[in-house]
Amino acid sequence: MPSRPRLLRAGDLVRFDGRLHRVAALAGTAVRLVDEGQSASVVMLAHLLSSDGFEVVTPASVRTVVPPAGALEGLPAKAVERAEWWQRHLVEMLTGRPLDDPHGPVKPEYDPAVWSLRQRELAKAGELAATGTAVSLTVLQDMRARFEREGVLGLVDPRLRSVSDGTGRTDRRVVEALRKIVDEQTDRSTVSAQVLRRRMERLLEAEHGPGVVPLPSRATFYRLLNAVSSGRHTLGSARTRRSLAKQRTACSASSPRPGRAR
Repeated sequence: MPSRPRLLRAGDLVRFDGRLHRVAALAGTAVRLVDEGQSASVVMLAHLLSSDGFEVVTPASVRTVVPPAGALEGLPAKAVERAEWWQRHLVEMLTGRPLDDPHGPVKPEYDPAVWSLRQRELAKAGELAATGTAVSLTVLQDMRARFEREGVLGLVDPRLRSVSDGTGRTDRRVVEALRKIVDEQTDRSTVSAQVLRRRMERLLEAEHGPGVVPLPSRATFYRLLNAVSSGRHTLGSARTRRSLAKQRTACSASSPRPGRAR
């Protein structure tokens, strides 16, 4: 019997009416679905949950495992390779299916419908040990928890994720969204930091789905805004902000191009 979950989230993959759908949004008792052909439909939640053959294909424990584009960009090759190695094993352990075949048959030893999470963790630790890679259960559980919180980026050594732009170890999706908002602010009327924060949150929700990207605290947001908008007068006079943008453009245009003599 397929499960009847009490809670759905945007981003979940579900089977309904004989087809796979992605939950695009939830509003009250209505659920917006998008199927594999990108056709959208709206279904009442009660009808969806009670439909024959309905099931949540994406378990709750792996709702955040899909990495954002470019999540590992700029990191050392060995760190990327290691993170992707962990990702393959964790997805298989959590879902029962290989990362590269999410709709394929479930591996019996990792079937979530048969085995508890701890049993699957023990099975994965045993599998890795048998192939010559000894990983303790504690380490495996720690990596699994990091993966569920942050996706594939959580599998990278935190020391390698620190950057020198003042944003530290903040989720790169948050940083990039804030950069876009600050860039767009150049030619707009001056607004408060709180308005910029709401714009950033809406952008994150639009790009990644509601609740997918953890939002920074108020203090962290102000620190990020200060780092991302350094020298851009984002919260100051609109006239000064536009003037600074023109100066940067002029400086960029006057810079010598590679291979071109001044």
